[in-house]
Amino acid sequence: MSLLENIRRILRRGWQQPQIKRTRWSERHIIQRRIITVAFAVVAIAISVGVLVYTQLLVSSLIKREQRLVQFYASILESFANTNSIESLFLLDRVTPTIDFPCIITDSTSNPLEPYDQFTLNITFPNQWDMTRRRNHLQQLIAEMGQEYHPIEIRDQSGRVINYIYYTNSWIVKRLRILPYAEITIVALFIAAGYIALRMQRRRDESLIWVGMAKETAHQLGTPISSMLGWLEILHDQLRSLRSTPGQDQQLWQQPLKELEHDINRLSSVAQRFSLIGSQPKLQPHELTAIIEETVAYVQSRLPKHGKRITIKLSLPEPRMPCIVPVNAELLSWVFENLLKNAAEAIEAPNGTINITVSIPTEGQRKSERIVRITIADNGRGMSATQRRYAFTAGYTTKERGWGLGLSLSKRIIEEYHRGKIYILRTALNRGTTVAIELPLSTEP
Repeated sequence: MSLLENIRRILRRGWQQPQIKRTRWSERHIIQRRIITVAFAVVAIAISVGVLVYTQLLVSSLIKREQRLVQFYASILESFANTNSIESLFLLDRVTPTIDFPCIITDSTSNPLEPYDQFTLNITFPNQWDMTRRRNHLQQLIAEMGQEYHPIEIRDQSGRVINYIYYTNSWIVKRLRILPYAEITIVALFIAAGYIALRMQRRRDESLIWVGMAKETAHQLGTPISSMLGWLEILHDQLRSLRSTPGQDQQLWQQPLKELEHDINRLSSVAQRFSLIGSQPKLQPHELTAIIEETVAYVQSRLPKHGKRITIKLSLPEPRMPCIVPVNAELLSWVFENLLKNAAEAIEAPNGTINITVSIPTEGQRKSERIVRITIADNGRGMSATQRRYAFTAGYTTKERGWGLGLSLSKRIIEEYHRGKIYILRTALNRGTTVAIELPLSTEP
């Protein structure tokens, strides 16, 4: 077995990965979650309506009880006014303490009777108030009570109205009326707080999942890279030995060395990208179009592996002006690779096109709008409304293979690390998708 075969066998064995059960979001999971959410909402509404209806029934019962008590109190006063019987006075003595809601006895013209303390129930006046202020206060209460309930009439033996009893509900009834609304408000606030806390916890868990995965991947990539570096050194030694031996075919070793070195550089770049996730990368001014052109050249050379003929068209602003953006070139290149890969996989036709357009503000706009906009449009299968909503959510994917972290990582890289913005500009089923990226231009000249 040749040296190259040994290297290939070792590298293949080093790159074998254990089968990992993936946790991905699917349309079925989203539908199930929506059903559970709707079920909880229906139960919460049912409980709230039940509490409200039951409380209102209690309030209605108490109001009727108080109205009957006022009617009984008025009939006793009417009997006492007409007969002056001791029995009526005895009943007044017994009934009056049971009335725990405000009442005002007036004359036939609805003016409060004096002395006010004797012709009112459950109404107190500050000691410093004079008679005029007390009368004005009672007249205001009488007007308010009359709007709430019709006053109870007291008639003499001839049927003429001699007095009115104005009344309102007790403090228990008034508090019971607002109690269900207060309870529903408090429950709604608790539900909202719990929902916000759950969303924050879910985002934190998602962040920890893919940050930990990125760190672990960077760690896992370190071993084969070190192995490949060692084998590269062995190949260099072998090549030097061959050069000293006439008649050997040195060209046989040139191409493997070149490819091996290229792969090592690529793996080092991938490892560096993953190692940057979870920490704040350093941003430096770079020419954006150069990063895009380099990424397009790399991706374009590997598109035939998808079994389709896909053309990437790059439209740059004319005339060519420097587009300096403070970025981390490794991470930004990773974002473009993810988006181009997704666009290529979304194209199902034998021939496809991916259009990349870079727009920078003109000289007149640069003072007010210091952003550069990159759009990546494909003519693939597009997205449904649900897919568009969850496209940037960690763990969500519609593919049979994959973790569903590409767009989530891209969103974090653009929005958290580069203070930019990434969003789906437009999409429709069978009409393709356009993703837009906005980055702030450098303030340096």
